[in-house]
Amino acid sequence: MRREIFLSLILALGTVGLGFGQVVFGKYSEVELGLETVPFQPDATVVTLWEEANSYFVINGLSTDYHYRFKVLDDNHENFGDILIPYYRGKYNTEDISKIQAQVSYIENGGRKTFVLTKSEIKEVNLGGGEFQYVLVFPHVKKGSILELKYRKLDQEYGILEGWAFQKKYPALFSKYSFKAPDFFQYQMIMQGKQVAEAAEISERKNQYSWLRKDIPSLPNEPFVGNLLDYQERVDGYLFSSQYVSSNQLENSEIVYSSWSQLANTWLQVPDMNSYFIQSPESIPDYPTLKLDSLTKIEQAKKIYHFVANEIKYLESSWIEPIYPLDVLLKKKEGNSFDKNLLFLHLLRRSGFEANLVLINERYRGRTQLIPVPFINQFHTCLVQLNLEGNQFLVDASDPNIPFGMLPVEKVRDRGFVLEFDMGRLEDLTYAHRSGSIQMVRFEKLSDGSMGFKSQIKFLDQEALAMSQYQKGIKDTVELLKDDQRFDRFDISNLSSLDQLESQRSFSIFFDAKLEEPKDELLYLTPFAFSKFFENPFVQNDRVLPVEFNYPFFENINASIPIPQGFELEDYPESVSITNPSKTIRFNFLINKVEDELKISSRLEFSTSAVPVSEYGDLKVLMETVSAKLKSPVILKKTTP
Repeated sequence: MRREIFLSLILALGTVGLGFGQVVFGKYSEVELGLETVPFQPDATVVTLWEEANSYFVINGLSTDYHYRFKVLDDNHENFGDILIPYYRGKYNTEDISKIQAQVSYIENGGRKTFVLTKSEIKEVNLGGGEFQYVLVFPHVKKGSILELKYRKLDQEYGILEGWAFQKKYPALFSKYSFKAPDFFQYQMIMQGKQVAEAAEISERKNQYSWLRKDIPSLPNEPFVGNLLDYQERVDGYLFSSQYVSSNQLENSEIVYSSWSQLANTWLQVPDMNSYFIQSPESIPDYPTLKLDSLTKIEQAKKIYHFVANEIKYLESSWIEPIYPLDVLLKKKEGNSFDKNLLFLHLLRRSGFEANLVLINERYRGRTQLIPVPFINQFHTCLVQLNLEGNQFLVDASDPNIPFGMLPVEKVRDRGFVLEFDMGRLEDLTYAHRSGSIQMVRFEKLSDGSMGFKSQIKFLDQEALAMSQYQKGIKDTVELLKDDQRFDRFDISNLSSLDQLESQRSFSIFFDAKLEEPKDELLYLTPFAFSKFFENPFVQNDRVLPVEFNYPFFENINASIPIPQGFELEDYPESVSITNPSKTIRFNFLINKVEDELKISSRLEFSTSAVPVSEYGDLKVLMETVSAKLKSPVILKKTTP
């Protein structure tokens, strides 16, 4: 959104800034030059010697000076050296990057040399949708090299600060963040981590802030980690009041919004947004005609959805508003998620449906929890909330490959901002799904006469969506299993798939798994080898971060083992049922022997998507039992003729 009021407001402020202090670009201390290992993280291959962000207001926005200095400590096996500076230009030059300086100090023939990057090594790339990035390609990156860069970023959106993470991929010796606001702006700073709070230096007026952290370890590399922004040591902030706006003018302010309703009204009146609510079909030559009269309400909604999803090309964009007004969108037949979902909303309302636009913060692009104050730029994308026959649907018309009523995992959120005139509000969102997999395994003679398993794995809901999307990105069904180590243990044949995502929210794969010939008269069968948890992924003794999955899920495996002629049942595992103390994880392993057939069922269910660190020990013990049971073989023995 344009902020016409910003210029006159900042003219009263003038340009202020804070110096970088003792660290001079291109000047390295003897300690930095001689550093070979990081004392508090000896296995580090790269270390941040110094990093700093200094934010202050200038006439045309919020300016931040960045300064980074890295040192390579090994032979650069990770190919460290290409550094990206992303920024969002958008419609109104929202962000801009300038004053880039970069150099590398490296060792050659026993001495240090310096290479200064020029335009040949600094390239600007247009990513589309208003997204840009500078790519800095550092040469001479090897053991002992010091890479350094500085740049300035200008941001016209100052309601929510970009913030600063002290804890990143590499350990840091020093990390500094400073922020200075004018006296008439009051910001609320959010400090994550005890040591960050202890390091804070805050002026008496609470408009100048500074943090200097030392000896910061890198983020832990653990499996099943959620949004790292929720756990790293960091500082964020948002504008919550201004002396420039008196209390009786809050409802008319374009700087500080007093309520979600006021923010919704303001946003809905943005001209391009408003076009989807006020333009009439008679004024648009390319307005679509959809025949809906003979259809049920759910069929009508689905037809409108398929029209928008398939007929309007999706453009990647970080804009939190449409690229085009309604008439231009219908002419160009392309747009971002706001264009497409606003068109979907428009057509629904024209057909008598009750629906609203909902703004959400996309997973992994910001904090998981929304800041409970009315600021628009904490959101990234949108959905349509549709009330239909007593049920509420959350629908995203952006991707034609996603069926009506299903959402990509990054858009499954707990809360959203409902854009409804005079009733804008934060609201809990409910997205019903039952995600998991059901596998049927039967031991029998295969078509070539060998012994093996005939298997079907049926994926449901979010698991099915993930498999369906993956299949659409590959050329051959065989590639479905290429990166899956579970299938390396067998000779796989007759692989096929069935995509029923649209009709049943399922995706199935079928295959035969050939077994090796019996050894020493014994045949070992492991019918659960295709479980995700055949190998226990939780082998660490301790855990730093909570275990997080994308969503609650279950895994069912039903195995049928008829005892073939010439064999007898020698041994098989026992039944077991276990759960963790908090009752959020359950495992049932049941044996049923019927005449000449052994039937085994396994069900593992996570009713939660997150396991706190305090319960990691219980999870580890339970999953050790799960893995041991799934690995327990059924043993058949050849009988004497």
